[in-house]
Amino acid sequence: MSVHKNKTHMKGSFHGIERVIGVLDRAAVIVAGAMLFVLMLVVVADVAMRYVLGAPIAWSYDVISFFLMPGLFFLAASDTLRANGHVAVDMLHIYLGERARYALEAVSCAVAGVVFAIIAWVSLAKTLEEFQSGINLASGLELPSWSTSFLMPIGFALLTLRAGLETWGYAGSLFSKHALLALPSVGGNEEIAE
Repeated sequence: MSVHKNKTHMKGSFHGIERVIGVLDRAAVIVAGAMLFVLMLVVVADVAMRYVLGAPIAWSYDVISFFLMPGLFFLAASDTLRANGHVAVDMLHIYLGERARYALEAVSCAVAGVVFAIIAWVSLAKTLEEFQSGINLASGLELPSWSTSFLMPIGFALLTLRAGLETWGYAGSLFSKHALLALPSVGGNEEIAE
């Protein structure tokens, strides 16, 4: 296989995997959006019940804090990484050239991917342990404890996939003439690629 065909194959493979991970991210964001909508309904209903009838919804705090808020966070984190929406310190980036920035992004995504994978693995083991134990939540809800922790391994698995893809994209961009993945904006001075 010629070098040109190999680079074209690598670029095609990258974008194919990027599409698959993008579908997973969008599905997770849709679920997170639905959870946000439910959270809003529960809060409005709880406030209305509290001030109109003097009887708040007893389970609202538990549902919000154990299910809805963690779901919002863990299910939206990977898509936020895709959009470069996480907090980043880019003071060093303004002094680096493009190739050095690609190298730095590749290394940081690789390290983050390893950390995300470890967290996904440990949280999955904890969720499976809770599932096998059959222990219920200590709150007023009679739900199994694993039902509140299963979102964490899903979210970190998606983050691991996204960090792996971005490592590949930045490293591939570093070693080729065509960027597989655009660099994130620096200090708000560049346009954000959507």
